[in-house]
Amino acid sequence: MEWLVIGISGVTCSGKTTLARKLHQDFKNSILFEQDTYFLPIDNPRHVWVKELNHINFDILPSLDMKKMYSDIRRILDEKPLKSVVGASETEKNIFIIEGFLIFDYKPISDLCSLKYFLTLEKEECFRRRELRVYDPPDGPGYFDKVVWPEYVNHKTAIMNNKELASIQFCDASNSQEEVYKTVLNDIKINLKN
Repeated sequence: MEWLVIGISGVTCSGKTTLARKLHQDFKNSILFEQDTYFLPIDNPRHVWVKELNHINFDILPSLDMKKMYSDIRRILDEKPLKSVVGASETEKNIFIIEGFLIFDYKPISDLCSLKYFLTLEKEECFRRRELRVYDPPDGPGYFDKVVWPEYVNHKTAIMNNKELASIQFCDASNSQEEVYKTVLNDIKINLKN
């Protein structure tokens, strides 16, 4: 048995977590790691403050403990594969799903992913969805326009210009969640057959 490592990234509120959790639910022999669980505590000195907003910039790598995330992932990948799970064939690959908005910005984690997906949205739709979310701490006035969107554009541009990330598949998250899910699921099934 081997691991098939799947990376799911993209813009905020694009359905990354929903997609990753649905895949995890449907593949009984899978593990899911979510980058959001690796945000540093609010009082951590590594955070970068946006002075004009008096707010932490949570949309960059220094706000996350990526070394710990990588170490935790590596530890599991290096251990024995998952034991036989109800509904999983003994010959099936184990599936490791890594979900997060900046996972492809951190090369050690990006390099682990055999399949890479990046969910996109137009700015207006992204803002509309983000307004429906509750964050702790909450977004302050102007945070989306001054931090969230520019950081996403920078991140996406860097990915598109990185030849090592040419295998990333971009998915339009303005399509229904079911449509995005079917596209990714079909791709995974094809990969598992090979």
